[in-house]
Amino acid sequence: MKQPIIVPDQIMPKPMPWRNCECMKQPVDLAAKKGTLTWLTEIGETLEEGTVICEGEADKKTVEITAPCSGKLVEKVIDDECVFQAGDILGYIEN
Repeated sequence: MKQPIIVPDQIMPKPMPWRNCECMKQPVDLAAKKGTLTWLTEIGETLEEGTVICEGEADKKTVEITAPCSGKLVEKVIDDECVFQAGDILGYIEN
């Protein structure tokens, strides 16, 4: 069964030790901001639930999007360097 990878409304920025300011401790509101996507995995790759599968840059911060379930990445709906926002389906995992 195919499970969608859906962009959440809010997500914490990726920890960056050299940028330890208050702004990095607040979630990025993807319902109000758009981001640019970079895939870290390829179609056909087997993933575990919680594995970081792609990153996005939104509001000058990097966010990590994780696999919602274990399985195989079978489809990418949004390509690298394309814009995304909360609620978008990025791809599908078959489990």
